[in-house]
This record gives sequence, structure tokens and C-alpha cells, in this order.
Amino acid sequence: MSIYIQVEAQRYATQTGETLYEALARHGLAVRKACVNGACGVCRCRLVAGAVDYRGRQPYGLDETARSEGYILPCIAYAEGDVTLNELRIVR
Repeated sequence: MSIYIQVEAQRYATQTGETLYEALARHGLAVRKACVNGACGVCRCRLVAGAVDYRGRQPYGLDETARSEGYILPCIAYAEGDVTLNELRIVR
């Protein structure tokens, strides 16, 4: 499984059992965050392709409009195969 970040034009491998946030951190990418439990929405990004699973957790940091527009919370999202992300807030 992998994460492709459009703005970076880079692909990063994910490991079973890690969130998208954890996978990106393992590769040295600092994603803007605050709560890391799905409540605040600071880490939100757009899922362009693929699917994620929240494994029973609720993405409270996203309202219905954001969800319908394809936004996800990488801090609690697990990749279900290859995913493509856009609008990821990377701290430089």
C-alpha cells in the first residue's frame, strides 16, 4: 500500500496497522496536527483516489460538507490500498 501526495509528486509506503499520519511521519513528513484523535480537523486533507477506514473511530473534525467533498483526517485514517492525497498541510 502507498500514499501518493499530488503536490509533492511523491509516493510513500504504508505499513499494516499504521494511520496515514503515522506513515507520513515515518518518512519524515510533518503533517500539521493538533489533537491526533480526529476531533479538531487541523490535519484534514482531500482524498483524491482510493479509500480509507477509520476503524470504528468518528472523524468529528469534519462536518458533513467536508466529508461529501472528499476530506479525510489522516490522523485516524488507515489506507485501504493505495491512496492519493491533495491539500495536505505539510509543516516545512
